[in-house]
Amino acid sequence: MQLRYDEDFIEAAVFVCANGRRPGVSALQVARFHRQREKLYLILDPDERSAAFFHLHLAWFREWGLEEMLMRLVGDFPLLCGELDVLAVRKARGKTDEGAELYVGERGVKNAILALRPEAFAGGNGVTDYVRHEFMHLNDMVDPAFGYEPELQLPRLNPAQQRIARERYRLLWDISIDGRLQGAGHKPVATREQHFQAFARAYAFWPVERRDEVFEQLWSSRTPKHWELVSLIADPRGLREARRPEPGGSCPLCDFPTFQWADSSALRPELLERIRSEFPLWTVEQGLCGRCLETYEAIAHA
Repeated sequence: MQLRYDEDFIEAAVFVCANGRRPGVSALQVARFHRQREKLYLILDPDERSAAFFHLHLAWFREWGLEEMLMRLVGDFPLLCGELDVLAVRKARGKTDEGAELYVGERGVKNAILALRPEAFAGGNGVTDYVRHEFMHLNDMVDPAFGYEPELQLPRLNPAQQRIARERYRLLWDISIDGRLQGAGHKPVATREQHFQAFARAYAFWPVERRDEVFEQLWSSRTPKHWELVSLIADPRGLREARRPEPGGSCPLCDFPTFQWADSSALRPELLERIRSEFPLWTVEQGLCGRCLETYEAIAHA
């Protein structure tokens, strides 16, 4: 497996160290870095100067141990090292742009990109925990036992429901990853309690007993499967057996938390028909928030 870097990422990561934001970087090293960098401005050819800056930044990226950290982490995943042809690291545009993606070519060649904010290197061990978490995502993607499929097959869900389902899939996957990492003695990116709170909000329409049981299975399983996660976000039987959420739970239609639940048992037939035309898996027992009821009533009277 080859490890490659985006030039902007390398430069920004090195300057996190040079600006004294990463622990363990000595003042003597910083001074030497700036002396070497200043000399490169004497190179007249723009292309040669740009290449020289990249090689200098790469050398210091290695001297300050940033590459060693990445290599050590990816080395903990032998399957990943064997399956990937190239692992490229690029600069993330923001926190929401961070993450790992797998790309499979026409001949089955697998490459991956890790998008990372250079500022993360200023946070001590936090970047280590995050990168390990993302490498676990990639490891699942290439592990035949996990059975990952890039496209979620949710033909019976409308676009709004599919968006919610994808968000829940990511949540379930993150829970299973952090549970495995903690079980292996590593620090997860979010605690068990934080994950449980997010899970309880996403599945507030489930009975408490079922929420506790499923969360425990997700957190403690050492061999999760892709299809198991999919069944939890789109299983019709699970939805039919659900009951109305608790106060503060998420409305099954708009997915926003609410304390104002409408009386779904008193819905007129035409409203029920319209709701079910957009949400085929919805049941009266699941309920709906007052705002959604107002919206459907307004549409009916339009």
